[in-house]
Amino acid sequence: MASVPLSMKQLEDIAASVAQELLEEWAIDDRFDEDQMEESTQNAVNDTLFVINRFMEHFNTHMLAEQDKPNLIL
Repeated sequence: MASVPLSMKQLEDIAASVAQELLEEWAIDDRFDEDQMEESTQNAVNDTLFVINRFMEHFNTHMLAEQDKPNLIL
């Protein structure tokens, strides 16, 4: 698996920032009413974590597959 040169705190900060930006985008696009703020905030966090986790799983799978390919010198 690829090594990530970031601390867990930095990774958490990135995820929190992306979730905040997603929530702001939803607000701009009127995707929720004011009384749905708490639920929408939780949805933004959950959706962000889902996407980041799935992206990293796929990324790591592809990186491992590339590492397993033979290095042919032509």
